[in-house]
Amino acid sequence: MTEKAWGGPLGTGVVARKPEDFVVNERLGFMADNDGPHLLVQIEKRGLTTLEALRTLSQVWGVSPRECGYAGRKDRWAVTTQWLTLPWPVNQPLPEAPADIADGLRVLHVARHRRKLKVGTLMGNHFRLRLREINVSAVAFNQRLATIAVYGVPNYFGPQRFGRNGRNLKDAIDWLAADPKSVPPASRGMLISALRSECFNRVLSARVKDGTWASALPNDLLGLDGRESLFSASKETTERLARRVAAHQIHPSGPLPGRNSEKLGVTQALADYEAMLLEPVADWVAGLAARRVDAARRPLRVSVGALGWYCSEPDTWVIDFYLRRGSYATSVLAELIDWSAPQ
Repeated sequence: MTEKAWGGPLGTGVVARKPEDFVVNERLGFMADNDGPHLLVQIEKRGLTTLEALRTLSQVWGVSPRECGYAGRKDRWAVTTQWLTLPWPVNQPLPEAPADIADGLRVLHVARHRRKLKVGTLMGNHFRLRLREINVSAVAFNQRLATIAVYGVPNYFGPQRFGRNGRNLKDAIDWLAADPKSVPPASRGMLISALRSECFNRVLSARVKDGTWASALPNDLLGLDGRESLFSASKETTERLARRVAAHQIHPSGPLPGRNSEKLGVTQALADYEAMLLEPVADWVAGLAARRVDAARRPLRVSVGALGWYCSEPDTWVIDFYLRRGSYATSVLAELIDWSAPQ
C-alpha cells in the first residue's frame, strides 16, 4: 500500500470500461529526418500491446521485427498513438498512410528516418481518461487538481509494472532464491524491473509519509526535470534548492537498487538512509547487486502538465493531463479517486 500525498481518494469511479476511455498519445519531442534506411511510423492501436502491433505491422510490410524499434510500450486496453521504426530500403517507395493494417491497428503517418528508435527516446505522453460512475464532489475535485497542478504527484511505478495480480514480482522473488540461470536471459529484465520498482515505491512511500518526497534533504541526489543528470544537494544552498524544487526545475531522486551506486554520486549517508527504509527487503537489494545489476535513480516527483477536466455526462468526467516519459497515469488517478478497472 503506497502512501498518498494529498489526503487520499475523494470518492470512487471506474476507469477504462472501454478502450476508448483510456486514450494515450505519445510525444517524441523530435521530427522525422525525412531520409535514411528506416521508416518513422505513427500508429494508432486498440486492444493490442505495442509488441503485438509491431509484429503485425512487420509481417504485413515484410520486414524483420528484430530490426524494428519503439520508444515506449503502451497498454493493450486503451486507444493509443505511438511511434515505431521499421527498416526500409532507401530506393523503395513509402507505404501508403493513413491505412488500416489490421483489426485495431491503423497507420497514421510515415516518413523516412536515419535511426532505429530506442526505448526511452520519447518526451512524454498525453492522457485523456474517462471516469465513469464518478462519485466525487466537483468542488473538491477542482481543489485537488489545482494542488496537483502546482505541486505534482509522487512518481510511483504503476501496478502494470508488477504484472497481473503482482505475478512478475512474485516470480522475481522466487528467482532471487533460485539459480540465476533458472530464468532465461531474455526474461530476466522483467523480473529485475519488478523488484527495483517495488523497492523504489517503498522508499517513495516512506518519504510521502514523512512529507519529504517533494523537498531536498541535505544528502539527496537531485535530478534536472526531464534529464538524466544528477547532482548532490550539498552543491547548492538550502534556499536556492528550495526555490528550484518549488519551480519544478529539479526533483529529489530515489533508488533503483543495484551495484556501484557510488558512481552515481550516492554518499554513504544517503545509502545508509535508503538501506534503513529498505531493510525489510534487504535480501532483494543484495540479490540484485549479486546478479550484477547496475544501480540507477528515478525522480520521486513528477510534474503534471496540461491538466484539466470536464463533465461529459451526469456521472462521467473526462480528465486530460501530460506526464514525462516513464511516469504513470495511475499515479495521478490515485491522488484523485479510489478507482477500479474491468478485469
